[in-house]
Amino acid sequence: MNLEITVECNSWNEREVKTLMADCARAVFDELVLKTDNVEICFLFSDDKEIRTLNKTYLGVDKSTNVLSFPADDLTTAPSNDGRPCILGSIALAFETVEKEAQRQNKSFYDHLKHLIVHSLLHLLRYDHSSEQQAEQMESLEVKILQKLGIGNPYL
Repeated sequence: MNLEITVECNSWNEREVKTLMADCARAVFDELVLKTDNVEICFLFSDDKEIRTLNKTYLGVDKSTNVLSFPADDLTTAPSNDGRPCILGSIALAFETVEKEAQRQNKSFYDHLKHLIVHSLLHLLRYDHSSEQQAEQMESLEVKILQKLGIGNPYL
């Protein structure tokens, strides 16, 4: 698995987020029993200002948010025979919003961040929560994966 990382905001601890992302990605792929050969995911660790710009540009929403997921247009869960990578998509996170949410919810910053990364990775794999049934399935997966990462149910 190749995790491309861009850190644009100095508030992020680059070494910590690299380890954390890899742990989260492995936990998601293990739970879903997916191969990681030639899988590529891009992460942007940024700030509220940049996430607001991305949100407005790509989703038409003029405000910051904690995380944005941009699934690749053509999802294949298996690597191609010619060795080309299976690009799942991109995830962008806003430091200030993640930090404020963690404080408001009385969670550790890194536990909250892991939850957001797991949630976003599931979005890249086409899981959604637009219907009650989809939300239950996605949340159930998140809880299982987070438990393996040593984090309690974030929905309680």
